[in-house]
Amino acid sequence: MTLNRRAFLSLSAVTLASSACGVMMGGTRNMQPAKREGPLSDSDFESLVKEARAEGSVTLYCVPGEETMRAWVRDFEEKYDIQVDIYRATVSDIYRRFGEESNAGRHLADVVSMSVPSYIQDSVDQGWAVQYRTRTYDDLDPKLIAAEAGYPMYAVITAIAWNETAVGPALQERLIQGDYTALEDAELTGRVGIVGPTAGGTQLGTHIAIVDDPHLGWDYLDKLKSSGAAVFESAVPFVANDLSAGEYAAGIGVPDSVAIPRIYEGAPVRIGYPDPAPSSMHQFFVSANAPHAAAGRLLLEWGTTLEAQTSLAEISGGLVGHRHWRDQRPIRAEAWYRPPANGIDIAWQDKLSRDDSDTFIQEWLDRIG
Repeated sequence: MTLNRRAFLSLSAVTLASSACGVMMGGTRNMQPAKREGPLSDSDFESLVKEARAEGSVTLYCVPGEETMRAWVRDFEEKYDIQVDIYRATVSDIYRRFGEESNAGRHLADVVSMSVPSYIQDSVDQGWAVQYRTRTYDDLDPKLIAAEAGYPMYAVITAIAWNETAVGPALQERLIQGDYTALEDAELTGRVGIVGPTAGGTQLGTHIAIVDDPHLGWDYLDKLKSSGAAVFESAVPFVANDLSAGEYAAGIGVPDSVAIPRIYEGAPVRIGYPDPAPSSMHQFFVSANAPHAAAGRLLLEWGTTLEAQTSLAEISGGLVGHRHWRDQRPIRAEAWYRPPANGIDIAWQDKLSRDDSDTFIQEWLDRIG
């Protein structure tokens, strides 16, 4: 499966983020241009490694799950003898915290992960982020690099998920095809979880796609809710607890990168991709005020290598943006697994305005939430 570049610049994510920027930051803007650095020569890279090892630690603010990140950076820690401290929160909380700390001159983060391109662009515009060109820059698709600063980590694709021990074979076959109407079957009455559109950009895309589908629409969501479906604000606890344990049999709005690690651990969870399959991408950049400047840059250098990107794909279950990477994720070896039928494409979101996003979410909350 190949990456559709349009999937990682979702206008819905951009407009949602921009609506929050002024409120979160209180209108304060440094308006200093981002620093431009790199790529480093061999000798400069050797010096960077030496300085980073002397610093001894690096702090990563991240949106991806902490378990995923800790497993990923373990190789970095062992290779360079540098400890990685992780602070994990939602993308809006990461953006808010990083912005408030930057404005207050209280610099704690060295590397920051976000999944909304406009947040990264704003960080660049305000001089909080470094437009740092790694030595592997040319191995990455520039269209997957946000604001010439945020490098691709891995993609998140929204899926339908279910517990294979709680759903009959015939219904599972429909679910694996991404058939939303399968969740209306009487077998699943009162056993469906709905991860709402406030959970993230991919969930927003999922619910807009459902409402825009002439065969589904608001009626579909209304029927699910009236048949006893429960609403969840986050996919992580829903999958790890409710779905894995069989308390709920199936759910919509579940990112594959949340479900796949649970599958690797042996949870009886399965996923099927709807068409379209909404997606977003986690990206990371170096703070312009990093307390551990060398270690932060070294983490970015390491994280964009083919070796590190391959490892991240295996751990997270997500697609990565390195040109030379080939999709050999363990999930593909599962006999039941089927990638998105038509790839990843959210071009249908391109004309979504901020007002449209806000209006949709409010209507969804009024009707479903």
